Amino acid sequence: MSSSTRRLLALVPGALLAAAAVVAQSPPSPGRWEITVLSGYRIEGGISSRAAPEVQVLALDDAATFGLAVDWQIDRYADAEMQYSYTSSPASPTVFDPDTGAIQRGHAYDLGIHDVTFGILGNLVPAGRTVRPYIGLGLGFSVLVPSNDLASETKLTFSVAAGLRATLSPRFGLRFEARWVPVYLFSTGPGGLTCDPLYFVCSSRDTGHVIQQADFRLGASFRF
Repeated sequence: MSSSTRRLLALVPGALLAAAAVVAQSPPSPGRWEITVLSGYRIEGGISSRAAPEVQVLALDDAATFGLAVDWQIDRYADAEMQYSYTSSPASPTVFDPDTGAIQRGHAYDLGIHDVTFGILGNLVPAGRTVRPYIGLGLGFSVLVPSNDLASETKLTFSVAAGLRATLSPRFGLRFEARWVPVYLFSTGPGGLTCDPLYFVCSSRDTGHVIQQADFRLGASFRF
């Protein structure tokens, strides 16, 4: 074995040790999964009376909301997402007599709302940017759990969202999201929807059968 070969072989252990040190100091790049813990505030709607649309038969108070989102990166511009959120809103029922016009307040209770949606997020800029705006669409169900003697019910829901993702490190970031999550309750006939473009208000011409919900949330994201 020549002296030059021996010198090269002597350098191999040192090179391997140096490479191992670099690998140990540099964490592996994150994968396609991301989990986000969300919290914020929910603006609730209510259900109106068919005979008197100006009278709400069930009014829900605004409340804090908490959630968890699990995302899987499809490509640089899209993510598949499953999201769960929970809100407990004080509910105030009202009994309305259309013959006499009398309004009787019922006993207040708390209405727990568990929302589960499956959808997709569309990023407006590719993955890898520090700040990424996005829009999201989802379809799922809501479980309504009253604190009184009424039985819980599962109803159809969908979501429309817009937000921002801010990457602080390869594995950690922040997320702000505004989301509309209406809950479909029941149908009372053909009805219809009328909108006032001046005040940006839409209302049903028949019994209000959708609980309108708007979420404003901030979350911490962990990528792996």
